Amino acid sequence: MTYGALKPFIFAVFFLGSMGLFAHSVWRMVRLARLGGDYPGTFGDIVDRIGKVIYFAFFQRKVVHYRFGWNHVIIFWSFLIITVGHTEFLLRGMFPAFSLSFLGTPIYSAILFGGDIMAFIVLFAVAAALFRRLVIKPDWIHLSSEGFFILGLITGVMVTYFAAMGFAIRGQHPEVAGHEHALVLSNIVASSLGGFSVSASAGPLYETFWWSHAVVLMVFLNVIPHSKHIHLLGAIPNIFMYKKDKPSASLTRLDFENSEVWGVNQVNEFSVKALVDTYACTECGRCDMHCPARRTGKPLEPQQLIHDIRDNLYINGDKVLAERKLFDFSKAPEEWEPELPLVAESEAERKHGQTSTDVLWACTSCGACVEACPVLIDHVDTIMDMRRYQSMMVEGGVSTELANTFRNLENQSNPWGVGADKREDWAKQLGLKIWDSSESASSFEYLFWVGCAGSFDNRAQKTVKAFSEILDAAGVTYAVLGNAEGCTGDTARRGGNEYMFDTMAQANVETLNDMGVKKVVTACPHCFNTLKHEYPAFGGNYEVVHHTQLIDQLIKDDRIQLNGAEMKKVTFHDPCFLGRWNNEVEAPRSSLAAVNRLQVVEMKEHGKKSFCCGAGGAQMWMEEHGGHTRVNLERTKHALDTGADVIAVGCPFCMTMMEDGVKSHDAEEKVKVLDVAEVIRDAMKTPVPKAASGAEEESA
Repeated sequence: MTYGALKPFIFAVFFLGSMGLFAHSVWRMVRLARLGGDYPGTFGDIVDRIGKVIYFAFFQRKVVHYRFGWNHVIIFWSFLIITVGHTEFLLRGMFPAFSLSFLGTPIYSAILFGGDIMAFIVLFAVAAALFRRLVIKPDWIHLSSEGFFILGLITGVMVTYFAAMGFAIRGQHPEVAGHEHALVLSNIVASSLGGFSVSASAGPLYETFWWSHAVVLMVFLNVIPHSKHIHLLGAIPNIFMYKKDKPSASLTRLDFENSEVWGVNQVNEFSVKALVDTYACTECGRCDMHCPARRTGKPLEPQQLIHDIRDNLYINGDKVLAERKLFDFSKAPEEWEPELPLVAESEAERKHGQTSTDVLWACTSCGACVEACPVLIDHVDTIMDMRRYQSMMVEGGVSTELANTFRNLENQSNPWGVGADKREDWAKQLGLKIWDSSESASSFEYLFWVGCAGSFDNRAQKTVKAFSEILDAAGVTYAVLGNAEGCTGDTARRGGNEYMFDTMAQANVETLNDMGVKKVVTACPHCFNTLKHEYPAFGGNYEVVHHTQLIDQLIKDDRIQLNGAEMKKVTFHDPCFLGRWNNEVEAPRSSLAAVNRLQVVEMKEHGKKSFCCGAGGAQMWMEEHGGHTRVNLERTKHALDTGADVIAVGCPFCMTMMEDGVKSHDAEEKVKVLDVAEVIRDAMKTPVPKAASGAEEESA
C-alpha cells in the first residue's frame, strides 16, 4: 500500500492514542477531585453561573486589568480561533476528503484567514511572555523549566503550522488549492521558500511539517493536565462552581453535631470546590502580587499554598486510585487517612505537598488574593479551614497571645478581657439610651452596635462618641445594647475557633431577635461584615449599615451641614472588610469630599485594591513574626507618601495599626489619624442637640 493510503490509518491510530491518554489524564483529575467532600452549596441559577464563565473565562475581565493581561487574552482567543482550523486539520488527517469548505467560501476563507493571522499574533504574544520573564522578571512570577517548555510547545505549534502551510502553497497541495488567497501570512512564508522545488514542497517537506505539527499539537494537549496549563481544564469548572450560595466575605458554618473532625488537615477533608481550585490556578502570580504578608517578607504565598494542596492531592490520591478500577468514581472511603498531612509544624519541617503553620498564621484574611484571582479561587476559605483544625483539634495549635485572647472572649466576651459589665460605661457617661426588650423596635431608627473596640478601647471610644454626636445632630433616633451586647465573634472565627464563634453568634442572634431589631449601624467593619453576612446562617437577618454609609446618607439628605476643615489634605485607608469584602469604597470618600477646603488624595493602592493594615485575620491579637517589615508600617508609608496631613480610617483596628505606624515613622507632629466620623463631627456647623438619641433630657 502507498503512503497516501496508509496515512489516514496511521494518523487515526496516533490521534486516537493521543486522545486516549488525554482522556485518561482528565479522568484522573475528576476522580481525584471526587475524593474531596461534598460541594458546599447548590448548582442553582445555571444561567448566572454560565454568565460568570463567559465574563471571567472568555472575556477575562480580571486579566485585562493588569499589565500584560491583554497578552494572555490574545493567546487565549487566538487558540480559540485556531482550534476551528485544528479541528479540520485533525479530521482531514483521518478522512482526507473532509473539509469545512461546505460552510461556504466566505465563511471558510474567514476561518483560514483568522487562523493564519492569529497564529502569527500568538508568536508575538509568546515573545512578550519571554520578555516579561527574562527581562522584566516580576518577583511574583515563578520561573520554571516547565513554563519555558510550554512556551516552546506553543511556538512549535505555530512554526510547524506556517511551515506546513508554506510548503503546501509552494507545492500547490490539494489541501490549500483554491484558498491560497485567504492564507495571507502563509503566502509570505511560501514566497520565501522559492529555493525548494514544487514537487519537494508538495511531497516530503509538506508531510514532514504536517506530521511535526500533529505531533507537537498532541504533545501539547497531553502536557496540559500535568503542567501549569492545567488551568485550561480547571478554570471554567471552578468559575462555574463559584461561591454563589453565600456572600464571599462569609465562611461556611460547621456541623458540630455530626462531625468528628473540625477543620481540615487531610486533603480529602476539603470540599470538591476547594480541590478544583487547585486545578484552576493560572500561576499568574496576582495573588502573590497583592498579598500583604508576602510583600512584607512573611512565608505566605497564596499561589504556592494552592500548589501545595494540589501536590498533596496527587501524592495521596494517586495511591487510592491505584487500588481502584478505572471507572470507580466513588468518594474517598471514610476510613481512609492520607499518609501525608497538609500542614507541617514549621517551615523547617515542611515537605513537598505540605504547607506550614507559619504560612497559615501569616494570613490577615484581607481577601486581596481572592479579589485579584482571575479564576475565582477561594484562598482565604482554604486557609481558614486549615486554621480551624489547628485551633480546635491541635493541642497548642495557636500562639500564646491568641490563646489568651480566646480566654478573654470566653470569659468576658471581648478580646481585652475587661469585665463584661463595663461594656456600657461609655454610653452611660453620654446619657445614651440603652435598648431593652420592653420597648418596641419601632421606637428607634437604628440599633447602634458599638462593638468591643468602641466599648473598651479608649481610642475607639472617641470614634463612637463622635458618631453619636453626628446622629444626635441629625436627629437620628438610636439606642445601644449596653451590657446585652456581646462580641460578634469575628476574631474567634478568623482565628480558627469556629466553635466559640458559633456559640457567640447564636447568643447574639437570640438577643437581637428577641428585641425585634431590624436595622443596625456599626462603626466596625468586622462587626458590619459579621452581622450582615455571617449571622443569616444563624437566623439573624438585619439591615446592617456601616457608619460611613449612614454619615454619607445624612449629608446627602441635608440632615447635617458642614463647615470647612482646618486640615488641607486627607487620604482614606480602606478597611479590607468594608472596601474589598463588601464593595463599599464611595461612602467614606463622599463624606470626606463634602467638607469644604478638604482635599481627598489617594494612595497608590486604594479602594478594592487597598493594601491591608495588618490587623485582620486575628492578627490584631498576635505578634507579627518574620519578614522585613510589619504590614502596618508598609501601609502607613503608603499614606505618608501622599503628603496628607490626615489619614482617615473607618475601622478601630485600622486606627490602632495606622497610629502605631505614624509613631514608628516619627510623623506624629505632622500627621493625624482620625476616623471619618471624627473628621465630619469636627466640620459640623450646628451644635449637637442634647440626648437626641432618645435618652430623657436631664431636668433643668
